[in-house]
Amino acid sequence: MQRDLSSNLNEWVRDDHRKPLVIRGARQVGKSWLVKRLGKQFSNFVEINFDRNPELASLFEQTVEPQKLINLLSNYSGIQIIAGKTLLFLDEIQICRRAITSLRYFYEEMPDLHVIAAGSLLDFELNKISIPVGRISFLYVYPLSFGEFLSALKKENLRKMIIENEANKLPEIFHNQLINFTGIYSFIGGMPEVVQRYIDTDDLKKCMEIQSDILQTYKKDFNKYAKKHQIKYLEKVFTSIPFQTGTKFKFVSVSRDHKSKDLLEALDMLCMAGVANIVYHSSSNGVPIHSEIDIKKFKVFFFDIGLAQRILGLDFRPLMLNPDISQINNGAIAELFTAQELTAYSNPREEYYLHYWHREAKSSNAEIDFVIEKNGIIIPIEVKSGSVGKMRSLKLFMESKKTICGIKISTYPFSLVNNVQSIPFYGIEVLSKKSLPCSKMNRIVN
Repeated sequence: MQRDLSSNLNEWVRDDHRKPLVIRGARQVGKSWLVKRLGKQFSNFVEINFDRNPELASLFEQTVEPQKLINLLSNYSGIQIIAGKTLLFLDEIQICRRAITSLRYFYEEMPDLHVIAAGSLLDFELNKISIPVGRISFLYVYPLSFGEFLSALKKENLRKMIIENEANKLPEIFHNQLINFTGIYSFIGGMPEVVQRYIDTDDLKKCMEIQSDILQTYKKDFNKYAKKHQIKYLEKVFTSIPFQTGTKFKFVSVSRDHKSKDLLEALDMLCMAGVANIVYHSSSNGVPIHSEIDIKKFKVFFFDIGLAQRILGLDFRPLMLNPDISQINNGAIAELFTAQELTAYSNPREEYYLHYWHREAKSSNAEIDFVIEKNGIIIPIEVKSGSVGKMRSLKLFMESKKTICGIKISTYPFSLVNNVQSIPFYGIEVLSKKSLPCSKMNRIVN
């Protein structure tokens, strides 16, 4: 299936000033597949997998000098590694710290060689070693976005229609069809293997089996990055995250028998493994939004909506009767859908942070599900699981922060009323495009 990041990889290949590329992301989101697909464009493709062949680490223990390494790796693989003609792929590189160190020398001494590294638990090693700034580039890979899901289903025409319409209302027949697809996507999620199984079989039960297998793989990984006594904390936090979706994360809701400090450490590890994303409260008085976060107030979202639904144990049969995201669950799932989409369409070269806003007052509690910035402008986003619902918090935020545009995401079609842009779930990709959805905002920014 086609991934949007393929275009980013092609740009990297053509860049005369490229650096060794490190691809980051959770296990099984498609990192290795992307690189192997790219490798078909080269005369030679050499894959060094430190997980399957841990003995290869000994070659990097001998030297980190690029020319010597190339000779050793060429002899091992039986393929001549030639700058400009060969793609060298160092997979599961977190297993070999010296291989990570070697990346800077490839940049300094052999910049013409295309080198890509990847690893599912790479962040744990990157936190332990110092890599000089400007020596390597990063690319973040996430589960398939809803747009990529449509493309995988051979519905590229619908995806193009959403984008080219530029936030204008679609004909009802297409709107209803797309809402149905969002319901299906919210159940199976964006893990490539699950999506492929759905394409091959159209069987949601088989998709659930794949989801269960993936979740077991993540749990087995706990032993790779945690101490033995920390496993129980990881298991509890891992399971609790989907159940606390959309609410301020509370460790007391995870367990009353364990210290918050231990559970926080477990949460941090899950974030480094890429399976959890923390969304901090921000006062959102100005940009950058992240500069005003409160680290004590945060939500946590599981990285894939399909896997989260599997942990929740939700029944897929109602989906078959009414494939509509508002029928899948409550607003929490709609919020998770939105979080996953906003992340998927972010700049893949930078680590992305989501934020929310909450005001606690005796007379007026208010919360904005997400606050993002676009071209230096703060944009509040309110999420509704259905098509109707009051937007008191959104209006209060816009008045108090003097923002020029707000966004409501729901099953309601595209529309613009009083500087509030309604965007259906299937249209979140529009936010990532150059043209902003609010006409007043466009006049000010562009």
